[in-house]
Amino acid sequence: MPDATMLDVRRDLYRQFAVAPVAFSADGRDVRWAGPLDVGVEVGGIAVIEPDDGSRTVVQIREVHIVERQGPELTVQTGDGALGSYASSVEVTPMLRAVAGSAVILGRLNGSVFSPSDGVLPFGERALRPATDAELAAVVDGLDAGQSTITIGAQRQAAAVPARLRAKGFGRHTFMCGQSGSGKTYTTGVLFERLLASTGLPLIVIDPNSDHVHLGSLADPDNRSPEGTRYRELAGSVQVAGARGSGSDLTLCADFSDLDLDVQAALLQLHPVRDLDDYALLRSLTENLIRPYSIAELAAIAASRPESERLALRIENLGLPAWGLWRRDGEQSLVGDRQAALPRCLVMDVGSLSRPAERTAVSLVLLGNRWARRRERQPMLLAVDEAHNVFPAVTDDPLLQQTAALGGLIAGEGRKFGLHLFVATQRPSKVHPNVVSQCDNLILMRMNGAGDVADLEELFSQVPPGLLRLSTGFGLGQALFAGPIAPVPLLAQVGARLTMEGGGDVAATWA
Repeated sequence: MPDATMLDVRRDLYRQFAVAPVAFSADGRDVRWAGPLDVGVEVGGIAVIEPDDGSRTVVQIREVHIVERQGPELTVQTGDGALGSYASSVEVTPMLRAVAGSAVILGRLNGSVFSPSDGVLPFGERALRPATDAELAAVVDGLDAGQSTITIGAQRQAAAVPARLRAKGFGRHTFMCGQSGSGKTYTTGVLFERLLASTGLPLIVIDPNSDHVHLGSLADPDNRSPEGTRYRELAGSVQVAGARGSGSDLTLCADFSDLDLDVQAALLQLHPVRDLDDYALLRSLTENLIRPYSIAELAAIAASRPESERLALRIENLGLPAWGLWRRDGEQSLVGDRQAALPRCLVMDVGSLSRPAERTAVSLVLLGNRWARRRERQPMLLAVDEAHNVFPAVTDDPLLQQTAALGGLIAGEGRKFGLHLFVATQRPSKVHPNVVSQCDNLILMRMNGAGDVADLEELFSQVPPGLLRLSTGFGLGQALFAGPIAPVPLLAQVGARLTMEGGGDVAATWA
C-alpha cells in the first residue's frame, strides 16, 4: 500500500478514535489530564479547565508525556504483488499516540477576574484547553495583586503578556545558572536595572569580567521612553570602583588593616599551627600598629626588629607591597573607617585588577566588611557574578577557602541581617554547596549537560523536574524563574536592556 494511503488511514483513525482533551482531579489540588498530540499545552504553561458551575479553573502544566495505545484491528489490502503470491491482505493493529500529564491548581477565573487558590472541589472529566492571552494576563494580574513587582520581559506562552517578578522575593538568596552564550550576563544586567529602577534595595556587584561597569549610563543617551527617563534620573546613584587608572568613579583600593588577621595570614601563606612563631609575630605586630596601616608599614616595622626579619623577607619575596590594590596617600579605602555612605549601587570592577589574588582579596575585604557590619541591619543585595571564582566548590587556595567559608556564613545567617546574596555561575557544581543550598530563588537559563540539570533537580527539589529539564532547549535570553521571586514557576523571554553590556564575546570575523 502506498505511504500516502496508509497516512490517510491513520489520520482517519485519529478522527474516529480521537482523545478528548480532559482534566480530572480526585483531591481538588493535583490534576491529571490527557489529550490529542495537538492539544497545545506545554510544561510550565497555563491552561484552563472549562466550568460546570460558571467559573473556570486555572492550572499550570507540570508534566507532559507521550501515551501509546493500540488502535482497532484492521484488514489492509496489500495490492497486486506486494507479498508475492502468499497473501493479498494482512491483519494489523496500529499504535495511536496521545499526550497526558499532570498539573497543579492555581485558582479560579470569574469573567476577567482571577482569584488565586491552591484547591477546589474534586471533579471528574472536564474539557481542558490552553489559556488565551487575555486569560493569561488576568491570571498574572491576579497572582501579582497587592505585590510590588518588576517587569523582566514577556511570558514565553504569550509575548504580549508581561513577565513580572516579586520585588520582595529578592529578600531571599538567589542562584542564577546558565551556560556560556545563554544570555546570562545580559539577563543579569536587566535584573539589576529593574531592581534599581523599581525598588530601594542597595546593590553591590562583584564584577570579575567588567560586564556591569556601564550600569550608570543609558546605552542610548536619547532614550525618552518612560523607562529610559526614569533610569536616567537614578543613573547618578550608580558608581563603579576600578583599579587605579581605569577611569572609574572610585579607586578600587584597601588598606592591609581592612583584612582580618586570618586573611592577612593567608596572604602571607602562614598557617596558625605549622608557622607558630611567624603567625604569632604577625598578630603581635599588627596589634601594635595604628589603623589604618599598610603592608609597607607592616614590612618596615618587621624589618626593624631582629626577631621579625623573616616576616619582612616573606612579605618582600611574595611581592605584596607591589600590589595595585593597596591604598595610596590621598585615596580612600572603600571599606575603611573614613568611608562615607556607600552609593545606591556600587559595581566592584575586580576584573580591572591584574592579579587573581588581588581579586580574591578585594572580595574578602568587601564581604568581610559587610558581615562585620551586619548588625546595622541595612538591607543589601550582594551580587557575585561568575561566583565560582569567589565561592568555589573545591580549591587548594587558602584565600579562596576563606571566601567560600565567608560565603557559606552569609548564605546561612545573613538574611536575618538584611544581607541577600545573588550568585551567578555557569554550572551548579562549581559553586560551594553551602552557598547554593541556602538559595531559595532559582533563575535558570540554557544548560547543555544532563548532569548539571540532575544536580539542579536535587538542589531545587521544590521546582518540578519537567520545568528544569526544559532548560536544555532554551533559546537566547529565555529563562525559568522559581522561588519567592515568582508566585508560580515562570517561563519568560527576558526583555531589552537599557544600559550597555560590558565585556561580551570577541567578534568572529575570522570565520
